[in-house]
Order: sequence, then structure tokens, then C-alpha cells
Amino acid sequence: MARRGQAPGMRDGYLRGALSPQATQRQIDVLAAFVAAGGSVHDTAKLVGIRPSTVKRHLADLRARSGLTTGQLIYTGGTSGWLVVPSLDARQAGESQRSKVARRASSTRVIV
Repeated sequence: MARRGQAPGMRDGYLRGALSPQATQRQIDVLAAFVAAGGSVHDTAKLVGIRPSTVKRHLADLRARSGLTTGQLIYTGGTSGWLVVPSLDARQAGESQRSKVARRASSTRVIV
């Protein structure tokens, strides 16, 4: 039975528009794609296959849930380990491999 001032069928402690404290996996995936896309909402939307307005909504929901800015979310997620961006991990591994090759090439003397 609904309490006074409460709509029938409304659960206790529920407010319309209130966010649950836990982020959804989809929101975390969109944040990871946002990082992989270099911070571009448009590129993130293409990467994930959703509209740019949906990307903005997911990021806004994450900010509202956590009370952090997008930059703080990215930093916290990266240091805590819950935000994994596979394309960046592969890119960093590739860069370290290229830098090793570049160091070897620069230390090699060519005699003509």
C-alpha cells in the first residue's frame, strides 16, 4: 500500500531520476571508447555504434553517479584497474617496441 504522498506501486527509497550508485558495464565501455577515441564524442559514437547524444548521456550519468569530472573518472579508472582500454594497451606496447627498435637503430653505426 502506498504511503501518503507516494504514488501506488512506488518502492520505498526510489526517486524518479535517481541514479543507482553502481555504473553499468555499458557506461564503463563507453568511457573506455571515449579514451580510445582521444576524447572525441563523435568518434566514440562511431566506435561504439551509438548516437553522440547517447555517449554524452552515458558520460553525464557516470559523472553524476561518482561526483567526478570525466578526466577524474579516467584517471581513477586507470589507476584502480576498472577502466581498461585495450587499444591503448596495444598502442603502448607497440610504442615501446618501436622505441626499442629506434634505440637500436640510433646506436648502430653505419660505415660506408
